[in-house]
Amino acid sequence: MYAPRAKFERIYIVSPVKVAIIFLMVLHCLFLLIALLTSFWIQTKFGHYGPLYSCENRLHWKTTSRLSSITTECQFVRSFHRLNLLWMPITALFIILSFIITLISILIATLSFIKNSFTIRRRYWLFTILLLLIVFLLDSFVIIFIPLSHHQQIYYLQWAYGIHCGATLFISVSLITAILTHNTDDIQYIEAIEESSIDK
Repeated sequence: MYAPRAKFERIYIVSPVKVAIIFLMVLHCLFLLIALLTSFWIQTKFGHYGPLYSCENRLHWKTTSRLSSITTECQFVRSFHRLNLLWMPITALFIILSFIITLISILIATLSFIKNSFTIRRRYWLFTILLLLIVFLLDSFVIIFIPLSHHQQIYYLQWAYGIHCGATLFISVSLITAILTHNTDDIQYIEAIEESSIDK
């Protein structure tokens, strides 16, 4: 009679850290979408502006009473005065590229979870890191480029600029964590009992 022998089964688990990285990438996309659809990025004496929308104050004179009124008019993409607003289509392009590349990186990172081969999973994850690096560079360029485009006039940064900074923070944390965990093995071994045959 033989005693039961212990054997180890090889199983693949999804790393909670990598799931958290994907969650941060989803938050990055959400923050980018919110920031892109508003004009509250930067404010000057003419109005407030964003990558896709611009809202400017216009002075209307009434000839009969010689009184004036100020109204705010918003338009898509273009501005009324067109002063130092070359950054608008450039930042819009960079933000849209960042959004699309982040979605692709989420897809590739998710595909790395369902592959059985460690080599293939690692290759997918390295490609995800490369895409995250590109997204980080695009977002950082937007953060630096907007203040530089208005350095010759008085301006105030608005809340949408802060949201974009938060999105950049999310993607930078994702990038650093993805680099630190790129070589981790998500395979674990669990002990199982194998019933031996009984020698009669």
